[in-house]
Order: sequence, then structure tokens, then C-alpha cells
Amino acid sequence: MHIKQEENFELLPKSVLELNPQYSSTLGNGLDVLKCFSNSEPILGNTDISKKLGLSKPTISRLLFTLTTLGFLQRLSASGKYTLGPSLLTLSYPLLRQLTIREFAAQDMIDLAKIAKGPVSIGIRDRLQVVYIETTYNRYRNNAHPDIGSVRPLLSTAIGKALLYKHTKVEFEMIMNRLMDETPEEYHKFREKVDQAFMQIQNSGFCTSFGDWRPNLYGVAVPFKNKINGHYMAMNVTVSSASSNQDFVINNIAPRLLDLICNIETKLFDDDVK
Repeated sequence: MHIKQEENFELLPKSVLELNPQYSSTLGNGLDVLKCFSNSEPILGNTDISKKLGLSKPTISRLLFTLTTLGFLQRLSASGKYTLGPSLLTLSYPLLRQLTIREFAAQDMIDLAKIAKGPVSIGIRDRLQVVYIETTYNRYRNNAHPDIGSVRPLLSTAIGKALLYKHTKVEFEMIMNRLMDETPEEYHKFREKVDQAFMQIQNSGFCTSFGDWRPNLYGVAVPFKNKINGHYMAMNVTVSSASSNQDFVINNIAPRLLDLICNIETKLFDDDVK
């Protein structure tokens, strides 16, 4: 596979990247160690990580030592295992500061959350998943617990499909090919619904997901028209199926979300002009 644009390299599988002389396997392995940690597994040991990555324990030990000395990991003396360190927050903060849309959108998102009685979030694509860069609850939360940095699947969520809609044909095909290879069951289950979501966006400006990701959640999402800070972005609202219904999502929440996106884009454009 030959990709001319460097910006598409992150869509390539690791096996292809490793053939590129510019790719640093050691750095890549170190970052893979960090990605092993998650909400469900916040504490991991050498053996845990070795099994996940298929790397030898001596190699993992060297990576753990380096990441710990740099502050990206912390070693827990009681168990000898590791957890993520504060340097990751320091590293992430400049990125969040660059995403000025968070400031422009904050109050409008809070107002919509009150009406929808559910969290409102902004997401971008991180390789094969959605990552939230902003979210607001007001008083209303759901069991999905959206937060800055939390991730969602691309195929089974409204916001994931809204983000896919904005990608070029080449980007879309690369993403879908990787999803087909790495998560074939999910790919075949939701592939047709991606096409349906694209048609919904073309006709109405938004797409919905009713219980696809989690049975008790309804979601609606709208993609931003243009890239912001170099990223495709989308905004979603998620509500509990116990406290809402599909008609309310489509006829009440969706139009308000479309208006919110329009207002934010106008603010961003006016600010750029000034």
C-alpha cells in the first residue's frame, strides 16, 4: 500500500508502518505500553503488558523503567505494578488549549444538556475510535459516563458515523479496511448502518443511533462542516431510553443540535475574521 500524504500514515496498520525506515519501533512500543492502560485496567504489571503486546518481559522492563523515569508511569511499591503518571496530563494540556472550540461551545452545550436531559459532547477521531475533547452534563448523566479523553467506537455510535461522514473517500476506505481486519464482527454488524447514517446526514444534517452501542442509550450527532484545528469534529447528545423516546430525539433534540453547531461555526468564523 503506497500512501503519498504523510497525514494518512496514522491510518496504516502497524505491520505496514514497521516496514517504513522512518518508523521507530522502540518509540512505537513505548507508546503501545501506555495504551495498554484503560478505565477497566488502570493498574498493570510486566506480565500483563507482555501478554498484551507480545513482547518479551526484558523488553517490557526496559520500557517500563524509561516511562517511569520520565513521569509517564508510576510504580506502585506495594504490588510492583504500574499506573499512568501525571506527565501524560502535562503532555495533553497544550492540545486541549489549542482546541478553542471548547470555549466557544461551552455555554451552548450546557443549555442543550438542560433541555435534552443528557450529556453533550464534542469528539474527534483517534485512529479507529472516537475520543471526546469536551463534554458537559449539567445535572444529567448516563451510565456511559462521557468525559474528556473517553473513547467510543466508530461504527456503533452516532458520533462515530458522523465523523466518518466527513472523511475523504481514501481515508474512509482505509479506516473501514482496518476495522474489517481488526474488528470483523462489529464491522459486519454495523457496516450497513454506516451507509444509512450517511443518507440520514445528507437528508437531515444529523444521524441517530438507537441502542446500537448500548441498548439503554439513544444518540444523535451532527458533523461540523469544516475541519477545526486540523481535525474533523462532531457533536452528539446521548440520552437514556428510559427517560426519552426516538421521536423526541429526532424532532426536538436534533434540530437544536443543528442550530447549536451553526451558532458555534458562526462564532468561530467571526473570530477568525477579526
